[in-house]
Amino acid sequence: MTYSTLIFASVILPISVLVLFFDHSAEYKNLILCIMSVIFISWGHSVLSALVLLSMLADYFLALGVGKLRESSKGAAAALVAADLAWNAAIFFLFARNGTIADGSRFKIAESLVPVGAAFYTLRNFTYVFDVFKGRCRAEKNPAVLFTYTSAYPFLLAGPVTRYADIEPQLRERHMDVHLLSEGLTRFAFGFAKTILAVPVLTKLYETGLSHDEPTLAGAWIGMICFFGSAYFTFMGLSDMGTGIARMNGFSVDVNYTPICTKHGISSLVRSANTSMIDLCADIRGEGAASKALLTVPLALMATAFYYSEPRYLLVGLAAGVIMTVEALFGFGRLEKIPAFIRVIVTAALAMLVFSGLAFGSFGEWKSWLGQLAGRGDLYILSKPMKKLLVNNCWLLAVSFISVTPIVPFLAKRAEASSGGTYTRARALRTAWAALLLILSFVMLAGDMIA
Repeated sequence: MTYSTLIFASVILPISVLVLFFDHSAEYKNLILCIMSVIFISWGHSVLSALVLLSMLADYFLALGVGKLRESSKGAAAALVAADLAWNAAIFFLFARNGTIADGSRFKIAESLVPVGAAFYTLRNFTYVFDVFKGRCRAEKNPAVLFTYTSAYPFLLAGPVTRYADIEPQLRERHMDVHLLSEGLTRFAFGFAKTILAVPVLTKLYETGLSHDEPTLAGAWIGMICFFGSAYFTFMGLSDMGTGIARMNGFSVDVNYTPICTKHGISSLVRSANTSMIDLCADIRGEGAASKALLTVPLALMATAFYYSEPRYLLVGLAAGVIMTVEALFGFGRLEKIPAFIRVIVTAALAMLVFSGLAFGSFGEWKSWLGQLAGRGDLYILSKPMKKLLVNNCWLLAVSFISVTPIVPFLAKRAEASSGGTYTRARALRTAWAALLLILSFVMLAGDMIA
């Protein structure tokens, strides 16, 4: 089951959230969350879902061992951390091979990814043991609390990588209120719309534009832009849904995606796409020049492997890691002194060349696309299938554009200013737009099921 399925959005999520208001105790909320999380994970995969409990127990005992040994025997504690890394890597492999968490996706770009939920699930479990080793938190002695942390469905599919030290106080005490519920539902609605309304259209456009049947110059550019757009909407939409669901369950978590910038070149671009994972990698790597030179590329390969299962995609991660290593050794301070327009042009060109490799199944297809950019395709502007897609889906593209640009926040601020500083009109505008997007998304999902 995923966030973008009709059964989750219309049944599992509403029931889970509404039942939480029956009791104010954290123990009750954790129990409900654990039950709903087990249903979410095990839906259609009852056998493999047992790995979730088994994984938690391994992390639980390994963390207790690390907590006892980190002061008396650093080497033995480090060995336990390495064992936990190997254990979670094995669990990730089993999840990825069997599609346990993110199986049955509607979207081709998501289908080509290693199940994102498995990646964040196993990575979050490892960070708990790692943080105990680093002294950021103590080993949890209550297995029920740890199970809530490791299995909570709001954190399963697209981050952020919630660190146990940051979320532990909320596991023991959190409060539900209407404002938090409204804020979470609004963010969920925007994320839901991005994945349901925008991603399928952008996916069709990039598949058509990059098709070898009717190659054109405009199609090559539009197709690649739509490929990046589909990836952006997929990851950002899932992250918005995860953050919104967390808030609806009483948690306050950081947003996993920051505004795209080129301040530090490719490093900033990559960080904006997955802030919490990059911060974790930076924490593991350290800030020394030697560690940056030695560990950036391996960590980039690890991060790539979390998303893409096929070995050829590791070349993209390798190229990105090499570029980020050069940027780190060159110095981010020096990069900031480069004129902004030059940074934007260089970063965009490097991103287009490197990450475009994720859109193709072979080097030959990528090379053919570069030829289309050079004008080797047909002379007409757009192929007939591309024109048809653009015309038939122009309203979806317009809705998607409005949803991810500052238009709605800008109008909300104008409404707030015109109403004397009150939030009534601003909230009404944002709520109305979120409700419209949610209704459209449900209609599209229901239509797909009927079709």
